[in-house]
Amino acid sequence: MAKKNNKIPGAAVAIAIVLLAGIVFVPAVYMPYKNKKPQMDADHEAAVEEINMYEEAIANQASIEKNINDLQQQWDEFRKEMFVDASSSLNEIEARLKETDFFVNSFNKEEGQKDPNGAVSFTGAPLYYQQITISGYCSEETLIDVLKGIEEESIGCFYVKTLSATTLENEEEIGEHYTAKEGDLKVDMTIYLYYYNENERVEIEETVTETETDAV
Repeated sequence: MAKKNNKIPGAAVAIAIVLLAGIVFVPAVYMPYKNKKPQMDADHEAAVEEINMYEEAIANQASIEKNINDLQQQWDEFRKEMFVDASSSLNEIEARLKETDFFVNSFNKEEGQKDPNGAVSFTGAPLYYQQITISGYCSEETLIDVLKGIEEESIGCFYVKTLSATTLENEEEIGEHYTAKEGDLKVDMTIYLYYYNENERVEIEETVTETETDAV
């Protein structure tokens, strides 16, 4: 008589394990995940949005820094144009005279003087003026060009205080290297150069004026 085999088939065991795992997985893992998934998706989207915001802020910061650098360069250039100093302005007027046929017989400059009214720039630099006395010879046309260049085309702020021009009736030798022609002008002029002394800034006091209004 054959013995009866009571062993459980392996396939059945495997199926039982899978079913058991499914029974445990669904309530213990899948259902909590399913319930939390909408919140997890929302948190993920919020995190992505925040990352994008930071990346945009970093990009904007770089752009802002570049704009600041560009503005600083522009300001430095404007300062050079606005705040001319005495030496560069004197070099400018001497160069303008050399560009023309104006023969300079003498060129004298006095020490800069502070404006007696105490005028200052918006940065606190006090206003100075310097007197320049020029004597020389030139034609009438050259004199007009010189005056136009000094008062209208110069970077520095010049003001022609006095001007004297006498017509030569005869040819006149001036030194060893120049001869003034008949009809030329003997010119004497005094020019004031105005400039702000950036090396001597003062503190600007802000004055607030209050106006009281009486109620009617």
